[in-house]
Amino acid sequence: MLKDFVLKNRKNLGHFVKFMVVGVVNFLVDYGVLTLLNKAVGWPLVISNIISYSCGVINSFILNRYWTFKMKLRFFSRYDLTLPKGRSLHPVFVSPDFMKFIFVNLVSLGVNTLSVHILGDLYGLPTIVAKLVATVFSFTVNFAGNKLLVFTEKPR
Repeated sequence: MLKDFVLKNRKNLGHFVKFMVVGVVNFLVDYGVLTLLNKAVGWPLVISNIISYSCGVINSFILNRYWTFKMKLRFFSRYDLTLPKGRSLHPVFVSPDFMKFIFVNLVSLGVNTLSVHILGDLYGLPTIVAKLVATVFSFTVNFAGNKLLVFTEKPR
């Protein structure tokens, strides 16, 4: 029964394991920057968390794009517009895929920051404990959002 489940969901389980590895790397980036800003520089915990989480998000997009899901999502999209008199315009915008990724990570950032604030600022838990618990919550939101909204397989 377990063997059938693993064989049937091999690709999804592979994505999950790779996503967890990327998550560990993201956590190290995130917590390193958080510690630097909060402890060494003396910035408030919530501000430090927002900046450090953003550093982890950039790392996450790059690693998940090239390694976990192996999809060629773009940061930017170029559009070709034809104007009167034969002129053309080529505006560049943030790509829809990257916008979905940002949306998922903003929701995840909200879950993470709220958890860090409640556990660290209100309940006085050590920063590392607050951050680890917050990471478990935001990881769950993040994996589901990325798997279902961002790194979806496009129909051929």
